[in-house]
Amino acid sequence: MNRQRMKWLVLIGVVAMLMGLLAGCSANSNNDTASASMNGGNANMKAAFSANDATTDTAATSDAAVEQKSADAPPAADTATVSGEVGAVEGSGETTAPEEGVDRKIIYKANVNMEVDSFDKAQTSLRNLIHLSGGYLLKFADKKTTSELGGTYTVKVPASGFDSFITELEKMKHVSFESSAQGTDVTSEYVDMEARLKARKVVEARLLAFMEKATKTSDLLEISKQLGDVQTEIERIKGRIQYLDNNVAYSTIDLRLYQVLEAEPQVTKEDPKFVQRIKDAINGSTDVIYAFFQGLVVFIAGAIPVLVIFVIFGIPLYLMYRNYRRKQPAVILTKSPSPDVIQLEESKEEKDNN
Repeated sequence: MNRQRMKWLVLIGVVAMLMGLLAGCSANSNNDTASASMNGGNANMKAAFSANDATTDTAATSDAAVEQKSADAPPAADTATVSGEVGAVEGSGETTAPEEGVDRKIIYKANVNMEVDSFDKAQTSLRNLIHLSGGYLLKFADKKTTSELGGTYTVKVPASGFDSFITELEKMKHVSFESSAQGTDVTSEYVDMEARLKARKVVEARLLAFMEKATKTSDLLEISKQLGDVQTEIERIKGRIQYLDNNVAYSTIDLRLYQVLEAEPQVTKEDPKFVQRIKDAINGSTDVIYAFFQGLVVFIAGAIPVLVIFVIFGIPLYLMYRNYRRKQPAVILTKSPSPDVIQLEESKEEKDNN
């Protein structure tokens, strides 16, 4: 009986050990699977950035090829309006240069110096010409000195009417006319920008896909940072492409319009002669006398009201005082001699008596 019980205990122990081993193997298998999945995601992210770098490098290489073809191709007569097609082979990171014979992207610019007889009339004619050509005035500054009246203009006109606008400018009434024009071929830069834009959009799509599959916070933060950098680069490239499109569609003309003013003759003052000095002295004295009499007349005119009041009240008072003096008896005042005089008279009388 005891032996039977021992067999069962041994059997139960063996079964428990087997179950423990199986559970441990299953846990290790799950950890390995998770690690492999995470490593695979990181590998895909690295592959995406590697493909982006390879595409960028290839685009830079194709830029040199485009410049070589631009040198061999004949120059375009008018401004290009259609860009070259650039194809990016997905998965391989290769770009294709623009085909032969495609329209070029050329930015035209002209500098014009124009002297006119009347600046105001020429300015009015210029504004009418800009309006009729379908262009617009981008910048204006006027300047006026003692010898010149004029202004500087920055005009944008449609590229298709670039030559005709300069021709119409030359037809305006002018004294002198100087012009120069140049074109800048930006086809290579435009093609490179398009290739870079396509590459960045591919990376953006892959990062968005990785963000949907990511489960860890650290992975989400890293992917968000990378995605923000890529989207910033995409907006910068789009802005540059838009800038090139605008400058290709509208050519720039820097115009200086001016009128030369006649200098006023400067009169030099000479020293006055003797006769002239006498005349100036007489005129000065006359002016002083005239000013004195003017002041006197003004004083009398101001004193008239006071004199009138004095006459009205002063004369009656004077007459009353005069009548009053007449009515008073006359009083004769005698002056008594001094003691010295009296003594002197007495001494004279004594001498006479002796």
